[in-house]
This record gives sequence, C-alpha cells and structure tokens, in this order.
Amino acid sequence: MQTLNAYKETSGQLVNKEKSHFLIHSSTFTSTRDRIKRVTGYKQKEGVTTYLGCPLFAGRPRIIYFFDLINKVLHRITGWQVKILSYGGKALLFKYVLQSLPIHLLSAVTPPVTVLKQIQGIIADFFWGWRNEKKKYHWSSWKNLSFPVEEGGIGVRNLIDICRAFQYKQWWVFRSKQSLWGDFLKAKYCQRSNPISKKWDTGESLTWKHLMHNK
Repeated sequence: MQTLNAYKETSGQLVNKEKSHFLIHSSTFTSTRDRIKRVTGYKQKEGVTTYLGCPLFAGRPRIIYFFDLINKVLHRITGWQVKILSYGGKALLFKYVLQSLPIHLLSAVTPPVTVLKQIQGIIADFFWGWRNEKKKYHWSSWKNLSFPVEEGGIGVRNLIDICRAFQYKQWWVFRSKQSLWGDFLKAKYCQRSNPISKKWDTGESLTWKHLMHNK
C-alpha cells in the first residue's frame, strides 16, 4: 500500500477500489485473506483475471479461461438469428464481424483447440441455420469452407491456422526486432546460449514452448 500511495502521489492518478481486487492461492489462511482485505480495502478475485481482454494464467490454458470469448460470439449471433439472411449475407457477417472478435486475443494467447473448434462450430451452425429448433444438415465441412473461393471454399479463415500464423509472427518478432517482451525472454531463457540452440524444458512458459516448437 505504501508503494501504491507513492505511485499516486508521483503520477497524480488514483486507484479505483471498486475496480481493484487481489489474488491469493487457494490454500492461503483465512486470517491472511481477511487481513489483506482490511489493509487494502480491495475485494478478493477468484479464478482467472483478464488484462486488455486477455486472460492471465499460469500453466496450461483451460477452456474455462475463454468462456468470455465464446459468450461474445454467441451474443453477436443471437442478435442476428431473428433476421432473415441469405447464405451470402451470413458469410459476410461472420467473415468480417465474428472472425474479427478474437483476433486481438489470438495474437497474444493461444486458446485450447477445443475452444477454437467450439467457436467454429457455433459459426457453422449459424451459417447453415436451424429448422424447428434443430440444426440443419451441414452440406460441407468447415475445413472445405475455409478454402479460398477459387479453390472451392467461401474464403473464411480457419482459427487454428490464424493461431499458428500468430505464433510464427511472434518468433519472427522475437528474432528480428528489439522489444521489451523479447529482451525479457532472452534474459530469462537465453543468458548463456543462442535461442536457436535452446529447447523447451518442463516448467517453462507456454509462450516459450510455442516459440521453441515453431522456430
């Protein structure tokens, strides 16, 4: 709290207690939790927290961390279901609206494949439509729809391919540009060796694992 007060005095900014919270381990003593609440005046946050729309977590990404993204897609589709749209109109909506929703998140975090397939399944159900509260038959797989128009598809993007492309971009930025993010990873994992010769080891971050796999 002394550090936060020094920051407030230096910057002139105030901390909003209504929007602030603290995270503690599940095995923390109740007396410790109550003392933190009393000293800080903040509320306890349970589960994963988000920053700039991205979930912050340690270890493997879990499906529950990305429920907000799935719900965001569902919320958009729910507003369109009542409208009479052609297949062309639906294709335009999910190519330029729905598929742009997760781009910011996918550029920073790679969700589990199950989450990506679930989102693609929701979009596919919207595209083919419903009849008498039942899904209509899907006349083509999402894999075939993801091909360019000149190759027989409708030009939609495969979210798994998008994630892989962003991972490749991260490696390219890490190797070709100087950034605070890159300097941090080099200081943590490459103090005595070149990144090319490094291998991922158990306990290292998931981002570093993707970089080592994709290089």
